[in-house]
Formats: sequence, C-alpha cells, structure tokens
Amino acid sequence: MADNIARKILPAFDTATGMPYGTVNLKYGVPKGETTITCTACIGTFIIEFGTLSRLTGDPIFEKTAIRAIRALWKYRSNLGLLGNHIDVSNGKWTAQDSGIGGGIDSYFEYLVKGA
Repeated sequence: MADNIARKILPAFDTATGMPYGTVNLKYGVPKGETTITCTACIGTFIIEFGTLSRLTGDPIFEKTAIRAIRALWKYRSNLGLLGNHIDVSNGKWTAQDSGIGGGIDSYFEYLVKGA
C-alpha cells in the first residue's frame, strides 16, 4: 500500500528543479493551479519517508527522488551556506529568504540527520 501511495506522490517532483510541489491529489496528480511555493522542511522530509520505503521495497526510485530534491535545494543556498524558509520549485528563487533555527526550517535539518 505504501508503495502505491508513494508512486502517486512522485508526480509532485516533476518540476524544473526536481523539488516537489506542496500538494498532490492521489487520484489526479498535482492540482491545476497549484502554488509552486513550498517550504524547506517540506522538501527535506521526503528523505526519511522515501528513503525508508526504498529500503523496504528494494526500489531505489523513492530515495533517489528525495536526494535529488535535497541536492536541488542545497544548490540554491546563500553565499553564507544558509537556506531560506520558502522556495519556488519552478525556478529555485527564494520567496522567504529568512533563515534560522526556528519553526519550519529546523525540521529540515532534523530530517537531514535522521535520513543520513
């Protein structure tokens, strides 16, 4: 069942950057007019779920997709090596450039550690 649901989520990653849309309809795919803005943690969380699923099913597509998204996000870090809070997945431009360790972005770092 998890494999089936994850395959229905994969179309969310079909963006110019490889980072996922924030919403996907499990029956129809990415909703028409879906916002291209998503949060840093929303991109990072997939390394845990998809990484685990790849290991359980033996299908690397899930983990590879999550890693590609994280690497894409890292590519858009600032000159200081910081990440913002929200990014446009269609072009990699930050829509919320603020960074820190507070709510939202702290989860991204937590997911990296747990997914390592």
